[in-house]
Amino acid sequence: MNSRPGVAIGALVAGAGLALFGLQGRGASLHPAPTQQVSDDPQLAINVNTSPVVAVDPRRPEVLVTAGRVDAPQLNCTLAVSTTRGEAWRRLDLPLAPDATNCFWPAIAFDGDGNLLVLYTPTGGPFNLPTALRLQRFTPELVADGAPLLVSGPLTFQPRLAVEGRRVLVSWIQASEVRATKSLGFGPPPNPIVVVRSEDGGRTFSRPVTVSEPGRLAVQPTLLAWPDGRVLVGALDLVDDRTTYQSLHEGQPGPPPAGPWRIVAWASTDGGSTFGPARTVADGVVPAQRVLIDLAPAPAFAVDGARGRLYASWETGRDVVLARSDDGGGSWTTPRRLGPSAGGQFLPGIGVAPDGRVDVAYYDRSGDPDDVLANVVMASSSDGGRAFTTTTLTDAPFDSMVGSFNGDDVMLGSHMAVASGAGRATAIWADTARGNRVNNIVDLVSATVEVRSGAGARVPLVAGGGLLAVLGAVVTARSWPGRAAGRGRRP
Repeated sequence: MNSRPGVAIGALVAGAGLALFGLQGRGASLHPAPTQQVSDDPQLAINVNTSPVVAVDPRRPEVLVTAGRVDAPQLNCTLAVSTTRGEAWRRLDLPLAPDATNCFWPAIAFDGDGNLLVLYTPTGGPFNLPTALRLQRFTPELVADGAPLLVSGPLTFQPRLAVEGRRVLVSWIQASEVRATKSLGFGPPPNPIVVVRSEDGGRTFSRPVTVSEPGRLAVQPTLLAWPDGRVLVGALDLVDDRTTYQSLHEGQPGPPPAGPWRIVAWASTDGGSTFGPARTVADGVVPAQRVLIDLAPAPAFAVDGARGRLYASWETGRDVVLARSDDGGGSWTTPRRLGPSAGGQFLPGIGVAPDGRVDVAYYDRSGDPDDVLANVVMASSSDGGRAFTTTTLTDAPFDSMVGSFNGDDVMLGSHMAVASGAGRATAIWADTARGNRVNNIVDLVSATVEVRSGAGARVPLVAGGGLLAVLGAVVTARSWPGRAAGRGRRP
């Protein structure tokens, strides 16, 4: 039997495959640095630090500021600054209003002149309810600029902040009634998400504009702003889950809510003066566990203003997924799962770099058969979220149950933070490496990832593969049995 055709076809296929592989080039690679301590609690402190947010100075990208909640044993907040792109952190003191004893739910942003704005809610009374909503300005040198300004009054929950130039926007849930017993919950709706605007850098604000519909059980709002005046508010919609919304479970252990929940967003084209109806980003979001209302898993949103793109990331009950909108939130792509393996992924944070690269960090327990030990993973995409490269940020897995209020559910906060820059990204998260299930110590830590761009087509592979394919094709044509038989016949 003549084996030349088979060998030739094999060479043709191998050469074509080699050339195609060379044309694909090499994707970007991620190189994480060791983790860094962000919160600077004394060694014997038993604070539960969670839910970090981060802001980058637009004039000095090496300056990052992060803020986080202290969920236990006493409600508070923390601020830290890095002047080394996240490679080291130091504490930043926050002046409090004369009538405030603490701060909670901090939100931060830099304006176009490098001034830092810090939004927070002092709490008080027997149930630690918000007594006001305050805004503290800092100079570009991170020195407090006057006393904190009053933005709104009491029962202002889950505030968020967005700055575009001199325009400052603030959103929050304005509760009309609070159910405060063993655990805090909202009273029956309406408890609307509202937005206020400032055109003078946050010194004065407009009257609140109602964003959410009266009967909607919307929590964990996120606020985004574009240079052209567009504004987006995204949120988690609990649909008809009044048990979670009103904390009817009293914070006790038990099965997850029946669900499902959904992710929604409202858009404004006039700078936040008016908002359209809610658009659904995703339906059928399965709750992974029972949660307290301030610890409900916040969907993460980010805007790529230069390319007119929006990104949203959330947990589905098992995985973390990402969707993209190219029309201002009117429609969204089919969600893509980010992790290399299914299960145990939750609480994403998201950032977009100036070149359009999107980075998503999330907790991942998929490596532990018992679904307890967690790593933090970063997934990075340079093609609009179509394909991702991943890397692990944590130095070692940690016990995700440390910090749990009821001993049965994971309570590492409602989100983590990601700051994406040119060639690097920094993630900040709640980490329990210093704690255990007795002391419940939870710290904020960070890791910075160097993103090395991939190479283009690998010319030697393309050339070699192409030559091998051509030779295989020639030999195939010359040695094909039908051609040989044809040469033996005469007309």
